[in-house]
Amino acid sequence: MSAVQLAKFRRGTAVGVLARDLFPGGIDMTPKSPSQYQAKRDETLLALQNPEITAIYEAVFQYDEVLIMLDILVREGDKWRAIEVKSSRGLSETYLQDAYLQYYVLKGNLIPLLDFELFYLNEEYVLGDELNLQELFISQSVMNQAEEVIDLTALQIKNAKETLQLTKSPEVPIGTHCYKPYPCDFIGHCWKNVPQNSLLYLSSEKLEQRFKWYNQGVELPEQSENYYLKEQIEALNHNTYYLNKQIFQEAIKSFKLTEPTYLKFLIHHAAVPTVSGRRPYEAVVLAVCAFQPHNKQQQIFYWNNAKQSDGPKLADFLNQIWLNSSCLIVYENNNLDVETKNISGLNTEIQWLNYTDLLDSAHFMFPAIEEKYELNTLQNHLFPELKPLKEEAWLLKDLLEEPEKNSAKVNFQLSQYCQSLHKLHHYFLAVK
Repeated sequence: MSAVQLAKFRRGTAVGVLARDLFPGGIDMTPKSPSQYQAKRDETLLALQNPEITAIYEAVFQYDEVLIMLDILVREGDKWRAIEVKSSRGLSETYLQDAYLQYYVLKGNLIPLLDFELFYLNEEYVLGDELNLQELFISQSVMNQAEEVIDLTALQIKNAKETLQLTKSPEVPIGTHCYKPYPCDFIGHCWKNVPQNSLLYLSSEKLEQRFKWYNQGVELPEQSENYYLKEQIEALNHNTYYLNKQIFQEAIKSFKLTEPTYLKFLIHHAAVPTVSGRRPYEAVVLAVCAFQPHNKQQQIFYWNNAKQSDGPKLADFLNQIWLNSSCLIVYENNNLDVETKNISGLNTEIQWLNYTDLLDSAHFMFPAIEEKYELNTLQNHLFPELKPLKEEAWLLKDLLEEPEKNSAKVNFQLSQYCQSLHKLHHYFLAVK
């Protein structure tokens, strides 16, 4: 799995563990390895019979050859309240299907349920002096819906088990389900015959339409009123990227690029806010690197949240960088413009150039790269001789887990991002 996907799973686990504090004093049944699944299942069934146990975390149940681990099971008199915790700010169909499956297994074990609830994060919650879990989580009962579809759940399990008995992988055409609700682990298998110059990479057409063409056997659409689609098709035929040079040049005319500074922000979208006044997933800047190539010594400057008490505030750091710059250039696939507006004391005259916005406006397309291409992915294709950039998800993990120990290492990695952006910018400026 990608570093980003692994980070999402770690985040979900951490939020689930935090929710246990709403029901303290329980016992943890978390298996340390798959070899313990059956033993923990037996221990869970025994714990249900012990009236002194008021809550069970990661309760393990099995029914119809399906094994589940429920986040929280709380005793309510002679019945139990089942709770599954989600680290999102809403409930998707994926979460509901997950709950229906768990309910099916619990009912198969004859667990007397008072309710089955999904906990998710309250997007309106604002952190005060202390974390208030009662206000952080929202609870929604899904037991009635789970009961209504229980026959369908049983049928889906039956179909899944039949699939497992096949001697080869199912004949399922690739489609939007390759990415939604999660990137599929089998893309490398199912996409092995998709060429690098496939129409699936035409960003000027919606993903659904591209898959429709592909599954109809269309190699490249010959007729289209979309000018940029035609241009991208031409690029695909030559197995190269497409960039509308005219739009690109027009877009950068309004920016003063005589003495630009290249910046890299390391931004953490914490599921559970850690800074007073913040909401769930509201961005917090953890580190910034600034590279000034116009300086004779090509200076690099760092700001790190781990050392915030010893140095300038973020606004002061950025304001100082701006004094020796004509423009601040970033490459971000997030809402950096929104975050900078929240930085108290930041000079409003700073001129920002977000490179992802610039490339999007110029209808940039590169074969074999998804629409939301990261800088490290682009570098790997344009400058394969350079050492790959470390993924941001790992940098965040390093800085969050051991900030003092890893801050210097993270700063160095961020400087590599800045210098890569500098190289990328001059590469596109030189394109004829």
